[in-house]
Amino acid sequence: MMIKLLLLFTFLLTTAANATDAYKPNSGPLDVVVADQVVIDEDNRALALRVAYPHSGGPYPVVVLSHGGGCVGGSYSVVGDHWVSHGYVVIQPTHPDSKSTGFDMAKVEPRMMEGIIRQRMSDMSLVLDHLSDIESQTPALAGKIDYETFVAAGHSMGAATTLSVTGMVIENPFSRQKIESSEGRFAAALLLSEPGHNPTLPGKPWRSITIPTFVYTGTDDYGSESRDNSNIPFQYKMVSEIQDGSTDKHYLWVDGVNHYLSGGWCRAPLEKSYDREAVAILNGVSTAFLDAYAKSNQAALTFLRSNNLPESAGSRPNLSQP
Repeated sequence: MMIKLLLLFTFLLTTAANATDAYKPNSGPLDVVVADQVVIDEDNRALALRVAYPHSGGPYPVVVLSHGGGCVGGSYSVVGDHWVSHGYVVIQPTHPDSKSTGFDMAKVEPRMMEGIIRQRMSDMSLVLDHLSDIESQTPALAGKIDYETFVAAGHSMGAATTLSVTGMVIENPFSRQKIESSEGRFAAALLLSEPGHNPTLPGKPWRSITIPTFVYTGTDDYGSESRDNSNIPFQYKMVSEIQDGSTDKHYLWVDGVNHYLSGGWCRAPLEKSYDREAVAILNGVSTAFLDAYAKSNQAALTFLRSNNLPESAGSRPNLSQP
């Protein structure tokens, strides 16, 4: 697979081996433990959680990972558990629009979306509000949660949810009501196939975020720019310039990647044919992003900002400026 990386200032054209060998593409040294939990909101609604955490050590930064619209809750272990193995607690809420709850996204009318979006935003905050309850439900979590460092992450509609709780304002096209969050506790945003060019979102929505942001997508993602010519109002295409001068933005574009990593997430069970190479690329670079901004790891930040990836397999990346 040939991949294209835009990491801050630099557009890189290289091989998968170059990228994955550069920064933590393989599982880390920490064993992953998973607990299924439930927290209750102020309306007495139960929110199911998949809580994954390292077996030993701590405290670790918390990543709240929001699933895509209609996706199976907790079905992002190929990326989430990788982060856990490198020293993170990853909490995946199952939103009410999950297939796990019997919800059918195909039956959703556009006017229903505002309620779904607001509920998702509330779920992200609910997780942070109940961290002590989450810890008390699973005694082995004691001492493993860093109560000061939180990252919002999400796939597709979950990426829009992440954007919403980190500063993006949405306008309901029917009511013209503004949808925004007062949540200010997330230190970074990690977007997996973010829904760019959705008519309810501002153009290039990640530009409105003032915290460090990571964007991941690829050539076969949904939209008129994809190879299968999907007639969907999302439009994924290479971003030629990502710096806005106010904060660190990082963009990972992978050739051949589709919206679901060929069965690597959203659906359950995990499909055997999922794109392992794309997962390894994403895992390595996204872990660098997390380490840089949740752990202030200088080596990770240097990797993200470098004009050169480390040499691999006797070759160097072919570099060109955007």
